[in-house]
Amino acid sequence: MENEPEQNLADDFEHWPNEPATRNDLRILATRTNHRFDGVHSRFDRVDAQFEIVGFRFAEQKQDLRDAVRREIFIVAAFMFGTIIGLTAVVAVFYR
Repeated sequence: MENEPEQNLADDFEHWPNEPATRNDLRILATRTNHRFDGVHSRFDRVDAQFEIVGFRFAEQKQDLRDAVRREIFIVAAFMFGTIIGLTAVVAVFYR
């Protein structure tokens, strides 16, 4: 980044800072300010892009988590169904 703003302006101005500013001095100041805002905007664009990547990753993780939960629920349900069928068979054998 650049040094002190006052020094940068003094370097850009055609006259010393204690003299009245000319149109060209103001044009240079506006151009420098615009250039700095362009840099800030580009940084925000990069941050926005990173947020989009993170958001996409969260969406992927959410879907993966849903799939894993569904798979585990199916496994537990199948185990419980098998256990109930087995217990029913065992009870049926003892009551005969």
